[in-house]
Amino acid sequence: MTQLFGLSRPTIREAIRALVSRNVLKVERGRGTFVADNPGVETDPLGLSTLPAGQLQPSLREARLIIEPGVARLAALNADLVDIEAINTHLTDMQQIVDEGRVSMSVELEFHRSIAKASKNPVIMRIIPIIMDSIIRTYDSARRTSRDHAVALEEHYAIFEAIRHGDPAEAEGAMRNHLEHSLARSAAKRKRAADASGKRAADAAATLGE
Repeated sequence: MTQLFGLSRPTIREAIRALVSRNVLKVERGRGTFVADNPGVETDPLGLSTLPAGQLQPSLREARLIIEPGVARLAALNADLVDIEAINTHLTDMQQIVDEGRVSMSVELEFHRSIAKASKNPVIMRIIPIIMDSIIRTYDSARRTSRDHAVALEEHYAIFEAIRHGDPAEAEGAMRNHLEHSLARSAAKRKRAADASGKRAADAAATLGE
């Protein structure tokens, strides 16, 4: 690069550091420097991490319900064999996690990222990963269980099959069904947690009153 551009090594290194900071390039130790997966997209360009968790979580749920069914529709229309294989790989990983009784939110989110990639829409391909990363940041306050994974797995299979068969209406409906059921499960979990917290507080007050 120094010979190609007629620049010194320090100048080249500084340029690479600047491009890394802007997420245009990424440095992998022991391998080299590569173009980033989503060039130019910062980790949190929308500033979602600045929102309080109590505001961010419901806002993410609403945004996903508005955006992702349409993303699944586009994926059903535009996915090629490579996309189908990628989505299926994540689905297989999810099945393995369920079979082993483990919990891994990141695998489910990779499934959704692969659908965004299959949409072939460059705007969607940049927005969905930002939403997925924000979900990971709020994960501690809404943890999944192995039972949650097992239930959601069937819904993910329905989404995959619709995309694989190139059925946009079915894919859109399957994604909406999954997200609506996921919202209902999360709401039920939050209610149980609130009820349990309220009971503990009542028991503690009763004990102090004795």
